[in-house]
Amino acid sequence: MTLRVQILKDKFNQSQSVIRQAISELKIKYKKRLFDPFITLWAFLSQVLDTEKTCYNAVSKIIAHLAEEEVEIPSTDTSAYYQAGSRLPEKLLEKLFNSSCHSSSPSR
Repeated sequence: MTLRVQILKDKFNQSQSVIRQAISELKIKYKKRLFDPFITLWAFLSQVLDTEKTCYNAVSKIIAHLAEEEVEIPSTDTSAYYQAGSRLPEKLLEKLFNSSCHSSSPSR
């Protein structure tokens, strides 16, 4: 795992309560599957921040992480990730973005 991915993973783990709260406030329902909103957001952020911005690369990072955890490895097919991304409500991304901006802005 690259240092960039590890840093993102650590930071993302710290942010899960904010994501859970946003999902709850927006009353978002989701099924338990590999690409739930948390994993999908992690993969999306990883994809955006990486120099290789492909869906395949994002899925490969998920697979690499799962291999480290010694759990069942999913297919390298990107269709499930693509579909999960399309299920993420825009309102969730907007709320998380706004929350991030407010928490990182200096106090006046």
